[in-house]
Amino acid sequence: MINLKKEFTKEMKTFWHQCRARRGEKEFRRFVIEGYHNPNFLELRHYGNAHKGEIIYHIDAYGCSVGFFAEFLFTLIRLHFAAERGLIPYVDWGKEFLYHEAGGVDGVYNGFLYYFDPVSEVKDIEQAAYVLEANDDHIHDVQNQLNTHGYAVTEEYMQALTNMVQKYIRYNKKTLTYLEKGYDDLIGDKKALAVHFRGTDYRRQYNNHPVFVTIEEQIEKVHELIKAKEYEVVFLATDEQEAVEIFRKEFGAALKVFEDTWRASGEDESVAYSHANRKNHHYLLGLEVLRDQYMLTRCAGLVGGVSNLTLSARMMRRAWYEKDYDDLVIVDHDLCRNQRNFCDAKH
Repeated sequence: MINLKKEFTKEMKTFWHQCRARRGEKEFRRFVIEGYHNPNFLELRHYGNAHKGEIIYHIDAYGCSVGFFAEFLFTLIRLHFAAERGLIPYVDWGKEFLYHEAGGVDGVYNGFLYYFDPVSEVKDIEQAAYVLEANDDHIHDVQNQLNTHGYAVTEEYMQALTNMVQKYIRYNKKTLTYLEKGYDDLIGDKKALAVHFRGTDYRRQYNNHPVFVTIEEQIEKVHELIKAKEYEVVFLATDEQEAVEIFRKEFGAALKVFEDTWRASGEDESVAYSHANRKNHHYLLGLEVLRDQYMLTRCAGLVGGVSNLTLSARMMRRAWYEKDYDDLVIVDHDLCRNQRNFCDAKH
């Protein structure tokens, strides 16, 4: 752990001296009061002499019990913030990352690197000369700039984050091998329609979260597309075992699912907060939802509701295939407006 007390003693003394000496200046008072909430107020930290001449932008895990693709999208937003300002990004999803493994995975302790290649040549910031820590104000700045808040996204926002996927995001070799094998084994060369049914805690209808889309609504859309476009198989990504059984009864052998994915049964709690005896359970939860994203991205068509997973899958398809789906149906019933806040759920 880095001890900041010594490094900042001189700067802190200077700051408080300035506050005393310039307390009568209106513009200086505004700077002190508002500066820390201004995204253009960049507080640099000095840890050593590495990477001189560069400002390293440290993107840690957002945390707050957000799911994998909420974390992923917050990272893309911060990468956008860094790219606009010429900062060198360093992504480090630590213990606040919901899928963090205390013992690491194959000797890796940075949760981002469980799944992806580094976004820059920076390997750590322990001796970096100038470091800027990412914060919520940076996220809000980008969202305001791109006219997006939460799940209510704009085309401008989608394209801006798609550009970040193109610039920075690559699966690591181990992850890519796993994902490609999953697709080849399950789908092969068949024309596939992907479906994402988000159940569990979506049923709780949290404030500013998408209105729940029923299984029946999605099945209706799938039947329409199969009839019109002659899809050979239907791939289902879902967090509920009951949904698998309902879709299988409806589509029989044409339904393709991963049997080894961890799913909830009879619960309205997200599987992201589950615990199990299997080794590296949290890492595997992340790998499985990433596999769902990969499948949704590669299939020819997509049916789903509004979610961070479907949004990320669409961005990745646009980034890597430079085209949208042959068929895209996003069932959108707007957002919930109530007093049930996600942060009050005490996950």
